[in-house]
Amino acid sequence: MMIDIAFFCILAAVGWIDQRTMEIPDRLSSAVLLLAVADQLTGGGPALFSSVLGTCAVSVPMLLMTLAIPGAFGGGDIKLMAACGAFLGWRLALEAFFLAVLGGGVWGCWLLVSGKAGRKDHFAFGPFLCTGAAVSYLWGEKLLSWYLSLLP
Repeated sequence: MMIDIAFFCILAAVGWIDQRTMEIPDRLSSAVLLLAVADQLTGGGPALFSSVLGTCAVSVPMLLMTLAIPGAFGGGDIKLMAACGAFLGWRLALEAFFLAVLGGGVWGCWLLVSGKAGRKDHFAFGPFLCTGAAVSYLWGEKLLSWYLSLLP
């Protein structure tokens, strides 16, 4: 229970800081990683293999995309998703990223349509990553089951 509360508090801090500064402090990503380790040691969280795979499932593709397209993601976003992947496991980490891209895409479209930003402008993606991680942690398995039930 305390690990869960700490996870949400860190996500809230990351989202707030990134929105204001466009930077995610490494110490907060490290704190999420420490929570993932503590969760493993106390018998909570995803299976160890899922946790290890979760560390790479989203962060490695983000890193590769950033190497191919400079500025696609910031280093803080990549490190945050590595830590969240360890905490959530690979399935929920992928879902969290999907929700973040969906939310960030809607926000970006609104910024363009409203004239508040241009095509080359950047906005903080951390709040969307944090929201995706929180939603996935709370309702991820139910959302995933619902989505999979729609497939033939």
